[in-house]
Amino acid sequence: MPPQKNIEYLEKAKEQLKIGTAFYFTDFTGLNVKTLEKLRREIKKNKGNYLVLKNTLGYLAMKKLGYDDTMIIKLFAGPTGIAIAFDDPLVLAKILTSHKDLKIKGSFIEGKFFATEEVIEFSKIPSKDALYNQIIFSVNMLGNFVNVLEGMLRNLINTLEAMKNKEAK
Repeated sequence: MPPQKNIEYLEKAKEQLKIGTAFYFTDFTGLNVKTLEKLRREIKKNKGNYLVLKNTLGYLAMKKLGYDDTMIIKLFAGPTGIAIAFDDPLVLAKILTSHKDLKIKGSFIEGKFFATEEVIEFSKIPSKDALYNQIIFSVNMLGNFVNVLEGMLRNLINTLEAMKNKEAK
């Protein structure tokens, strides 16, 4: 029978994991405490959390949430920290890949497994705000283009009207 402390910790971890949209499994070997705390604050500021779990507890929590045994057993080897995204998974991917000493083992994003290389590629996608700005810029450019075409059409109509009036005289 596991100690009560571990059972309570497992339940707390499961609650956080249950509401997460993405989980990034990391090896934090080589990070000092100060850097790890800075990372935690940065993740928390961006609607996430960073948990350090014993491998057995982490494995059990993920298994109880329905994740594939064969995938999660590989992720819980060595020191493991889990970055949990509660909102935009892209933001956490960018934060984690920006830390050189943090090794990403893999991730589950909206239930689908992604390997380390895929997470790195995922982190290169522009943020939601940047994509929204690109869309707004494109719509503005389209509006400007329509205005130019409208002006050209108006000039053509005015020219044709002038020619018609000149011939009528």
